[in-house]
Parts: sequence; C-alpha cells; structure tokens
Amino acid sequence: MNSPYRPFQSTLTQSGLNSHGLSLMMTPPGAALAGKVYAYLQIKADRSTPYPVMPDGTQAMYISPHGVILGGALQQAQDLQLLAAGEYFGLWFYPGGLRHFVDINLAEITDQFISAPDLQCRKFSSLPELIYRHRGFSERARAGEAWLMRQYCPQPVTSFEHALQRIYQSFGNEKVTQLASAVGWSSRHLNRKFLQYTGLGTKAFSQVVRVQHAARQLYSQQNKRSDVALDLGYYDQPHLIKSFKKHLLSTPSEFMSDLSNRLSP
Repeated sequence: MNSPYRPFQSTLTQSGLNSHGLSLMMTPPGAALAGKVYAYLQIKADRSTPYPVMPDGTQAMYISPHGVILGGALQQAQDLQLLAAGEYFGLWFYPGGLRHFVDINLAEITDQFISAPDLQCRKFSSLPELIYRHRGFSERARAGEAWLMRQYCPQPVTSFEHALQRIYQSFGNEKVTQLASAVGWSSRHLNRKFLQYTGLGTKAFSQVVRVQHAARQLYSQQNKRSDVALDLGYYDQPHLIKSFKKHLLSTPSEFMSDLSNRLSP
C-alpha cells in the first residue's frame, strides 16, 4: 500500500542545510519498495555539526564508513551529532515500513539512536562496506536498495495500514476510538500494533502527524501567521503552542522566527 505521507524535516530544507553546512542528495526507492522506504539520502557535512531531527513517526538507518545507527520514532526533537566532515548515507523508512526488513519491536528504540552492535543484529554489519565501496550517490542508493531487497519479507496488509492512511488523511485529527471502530479493531489492539510497528501508541503517533502538518504548513507560508490553530486541527492557540513545545521544543512563533533567520543572508 502506497503512502501519501510526506515527513517534514526542517533541517532538510535549503535554509536548514545552509545553516548547518550541509548539502543533500535524495532519491525515492524503486517500485518494489514504494510505500515501505521513503527515500535514500546522502548528507555531506563540511564540518562537525549537530543534525537536528524532528519527530515525524519514521525510522531511519544512518550509515557512515564507521557503522550504522538506527533511529527510532521520536516524540521530541533531538540532535544526532555528525562528528566529522564527510558523507553520511541514509535509508529512510515510512512509519511501519521497517517491519518488512528487520524483526525489531520498535517500541524498544523509541526516542533513541541505537548503534547496530547494541541491537545484536548481524545483518547490519556488512552494510557500511557495501555502501562505501561505491563513490557516487546513485551507486550507493542502488547498493542500499539491493541490500534491502535481500532482507525484504513482505508483510500482509492489515487494519494497521488502513489506520495509518486514515491518520494521514485526517492530519492526525481522527479520534482513536473512531479510528479503531473504522478499521475493525479494539482501541487496545490498535495501540499494541502501533507500538510494535511504529514505536508510538496510536494517540502519540497521531499527535506527531498533526504537528508535522502544522510545521509544514507554517514553513510553506500557506499560513503566514502563527495564530492559525483551528486551521491546523487544534482546539485553540494554547493547544497549538503546547504541541509545538512538547514535540519541537519551541513555540510556533519561535519556529517561524528560526526558519526566517536561516533564510536571512
């Protein structure tokens, strides 16, 4: 099942990249992995720098010549430190996508960046060498996809995927009880599946999707004011501010101000 979800990371906007001395190359997966893998990407850093990651419900494998780090779903913005200048490759998965490739209970790595040796999963050990034997991004992306295809174990489409689509379509605003009823599961069973496959409970995942939508809308300037709570699915302005502080560690006004400062010459 393909996904309409487009995770938003302010660091990967041109202003975000410029402010951290980064450049980006990114490409989507082939048709076989569409809806599971969001993208292959490569970040080139010209210096040691923090790499801010916003909560978006996704998981990623961050690969350097020295190893693999698996990033779980975040509930609050965190920095992943890039310790040296160089090229960093990534496999970026849609929410729920990683279960098609590795058997990991994602609830165990929520809000964490875990090095591959700590996961005690041998299949990650060869990945840096497979990627970095190639010099060009296109070749690395093909190598990453080939590795994923070797791990690929398609899972049947279940009510979980239908629940994901409803959350995306409502921008995280559908109530959990309504969502569970619509897909034919109890709220408790749906929550267990979300924890297992995304690392977040159903309500927490919906809240992340909602703040993602709000951040993207504010960034794109489709809403040029920061007091547009009702337009973004929030009850009122304090509710919007509380959500931004919880997930992005800033108010909407501070978020917009930071982006504006990045855009300044």
